[in-house]
Amino acid sequence: MQRKTIREIALNLVKEYQTNNPIELCACLGIPIHYDDLGKNVMGYRTKLFGVSSIVLNSRMDSEEIRLTCGHELGHDQCGHEDNADYLRKSSLYSRVLYGTEYEANCFMVELMLAENSLDDGVDTEEGVMRAVPIPMWAAPYVDWTYVKKELLVNKMAGSNI
Repeated sequence: MQRKTIREIALNLVKEYQTNNPIELCACLGIPIHYDDLGKNVMGYRTKLFGVSSIVLNSRMDSEEIRLTCGHELGHDQCGHEDNADYLRKSSLYSRVLYGTEYEANCFMVELMLAENSLDDGVDTEEGVMRAVPIPMWAAPYVDWTYVKKELLVNKMAGSNI
């Protein structure tokens, strides 16, 4: 799936439901979220049984990890991935994935986090954007910096924020 298509899916969801919070989006979409102790390595997974998606998140995670993991798993759903269970492991966060369903889910998560975010006028570096949104540094390779910088420039010229 093309990056532009992933961005459009995320932006359309945010526009329709007026939130970029993946937990709230799951509620709006009727995707149940369950919490379970998945051990130290598995952060969460999305499963699809009889055409119905659900997301399971590791109850050991903090609220920021829950937000990011839910966004990633929602990406599997919204990108139409047909795998029965897509697991997000902590070890896979730090190894850059360049293609396939994990890449698409990571890109969706980042696009969702960037959507409808206001940035202060002083935010003009990649690291500043990552901190302001917030997006963890491991996810920087999944940010479309050309698009973000163009949007920052357009919005600064228009006198508004991203």
